[in-house]
Amino acid sequence: MKFNKILLFSVLFLFVARLSADFAIDGNRFKTSPFADGYITVYGSEGLEEGLLGVDFIMNFQHAPIMVSGGSEVISNQLAADLSIFYSVVKWFDLAVSLPVILFENGDGWNKDDSLAKAGVGDLRLVPRFQLFSFFDKLISMSVITEVTAPTGSQIHSALGSGQFTFRPAIALGTQSKWIDAALNLYYHVLPKQDFASSKFDDEFGLKLGLNVHAVEKLLDVNAEFHSATSIKSPFKNDAQDNIELGGGVRFKTPVNIDVIAGAFGGFGKAAAVPKYRIYAGISWNMNVLPPEEERSKDDFKLKKREAKKTEEQPKQEEKKPEEKKEVKKAAPKKTAPKKEEALPQQPVKTGEKLQNEVHFMHESDYIADPVEIEKVALILTRNFMLKIRIEAHTDKHENAAFAQKRANAVKAVLIKNGVEANRIKIKIIGAAEPVSNGDTEPDMVKNRRVEFFIVTD
Repeated sequence: MKFNKILLFSVLFLFVARLSADFAIDGNRFKTSPFADGYITVYGSEGLEEGLLGVDFIMNFQHAPIMVSGGSEVISNQLAADLSIFYSVVKWFDLAVSLPVILFENGDGWNKDDSLAKAGVGDLRLVPRFQLFSFFDKLISMSVITEVTAPTGSQIHSALGSGQFTFRPAIALGTQSKWIDAALNLYYHVLPKQDFASSKFDDEFGLKLGLNVHAVEKLLDVNAEFHSATSIKSPFKNDAQDNIELGGGVRFKTPVNIDVIAGAFGGFGKAAAVPKYRIYAGISWNMNVLPPEEERSKDDFKLKKREAKKTEEQPKQEEKKPEEKKEVKKAAPKKTAPKKEEALPQQPVKTGEKLQNEVHFMHESDYIADPVEIEKVALILTRNFMLKIRIEAHTDKHENAAFAQKRANAVKAVLIKNGVEANRIKIKIIGAAEPVSNGDTEPDMVKNRRVEFFIVTD
């Protein structure tokens, strides 16, 4: 599997390097993250959840984003909106497409024949991320990001983007914990040698370091970043390419999978495409689209087939002894009716009653192999409109605590699919705090990896 990832990365590197043409100063150098990992310009190293789909919309204002040698301003101010769409195909591979739209810009030094465009579309950016490994419960992880840009902006005006396909491979190293995440990006920017405005440009090497602190769990993240780049040929001696940026921001999380993002950066040095300062603000939305509809339909088909088989067998058992009709009438309520009432009680006795229905999971998974028990609970709620349900999600002691939330969300999705209103479903995350078995064998762990249901009437 790792060999296939490296081979795919190598082929993409050679293909895009072949497309590289003449270099032009990029008037849209800023980059917001297409990935929902808490950072703004630093790429995280940990892959997203399988099936995660999301959209980022971030407004970005830059002061003096491009200056030429001697301190002359080429673009004085720029206001842009960055729209990104991302999707995680599998755990180790996700893909993002990002398009900046320049809403306004102004500057000096432009003649009448080549006046500065006030607005337009920037360079389209494609960002595939390949996770190579993740060890010790995300304590150490590594990914390869092969960022590619297309010269869509320069088709409108030279100041709206680079006039070529650009390729920037990067290695992302990172670590994640309950309270702190960190990521380091090392990248190499492929640039043909060229002189521009009495400045020389060559291939570029850079690094970005990001720190993300979960200040208030599930509510507020605070991040800080450091960026630096230099020319490969003249490290730390080429003012046109040497730059440093410092900044950070906050991310407010909401219960509806929408995050609000804001922050600011300051630039240091005389690099040709680094703003003196920039301010950003926006929103990020994401949703997990798994389990796939195909698998759900298969489970529904199996369930209907089993129920049909049971209904066909039931009359046959009753027809075997037609001469004992009186005994069958007395015995039938004791054997069949209590089972139906146990599975589908019409009126629970009291608030807080725990139902017998439980859902169990594989290690570090939220996949529901058989939704029968959840569908039984859904039937209870659809027949009793005054009732609500509380989902309590558990993990075993060897699992990442985040899987409790994922399991609760997966079960809630099945209940909603079966006609239960979302406002009638409450979630309580227990994690590994209340094990039903203290053993270390797999059967013991399966008992602890569970979701339970409690009736709520208030």
